[in-house]
Amino acid sequence: MMKNRISNLTYFKRTLIMLGLIFVVIFVQTPIQILSIIHHPSIISLVVGGVIYLVFFGFAIWGALIAYKSVYKQTNHGLNLKDWLLIAKAYVLFFVIEIVLSFLNQLVYAQKTTENNKNIMAILHANPVILILMCFTMTFFSPILEELVFRGYLIKGFFPNFKPLIPMLISGFLFSLCHDNSNPISFLIYMSLGMILSYVYLKQDKIEVSIGLHFLNNLIATTLMLIGMLIG
Repeated sequence: MMKNRISNLTYFKRTLIMLGLIFVVIFVQTPIQILSIIHHPSIISLVVGGVIYLVFFGFAIWGALIAYKSVYKQTNHGLNLKDWLLIAKAYVLFFVIEIVLSFLNQLVYAQKTTENNKNIMAILHANPVILILMCFTMTFFSPILEELVFRGYLIKGFFPNFKPLIPMLISGFLFSLCHDNSNPISFLIYMSLGMILSYVYLKQDKIEVSIGLHFLNNLIATTLMLIGMLIG
């Protein structure tokens, strides 16, 4: 139970903002997706589209940061050794879970990768400019935006004094819902990542910790995708 009850009106307002943030997370990739389906795009269209994409992403992060700060005044910033150790342990945990679930996904549904990763790979193959833009935003921008929304605003805006399990489950569920999933096992892969990200955020009470873990995960995933493209 919450110590300081949030009014129904406040919940309603925060729900509308949360829906708006989820909408932004889902559609922030639209400019790059449009560019990827254009056959032989001109240099001008790539430059203009790329600038629009980065600016849109930047505004999305700025809006999510304002939303997060409106529900929680985080006082402790930066990452210390304890934070980095937690990030490393959490990543190893997710890596093990992902291996197990990916094996089950291939065994049950004959899928070697998730639908989300397939779609990303298709975009990366479009052209070198899009590849660079996507790799950059996946590694640096997406972790910031998604953590501010699914950990920061969601957890502090709706579950500020709840025990960890409930916000972890809901955050993980919504996080996975915003990724492309073709079956329940694929859904569980992203949900487990979302729950682990929620755990490290709640444990350290610093959004930088979950951003750091998300960054590490995306960095390694992006690197593996690039290696796969080179040797594939």
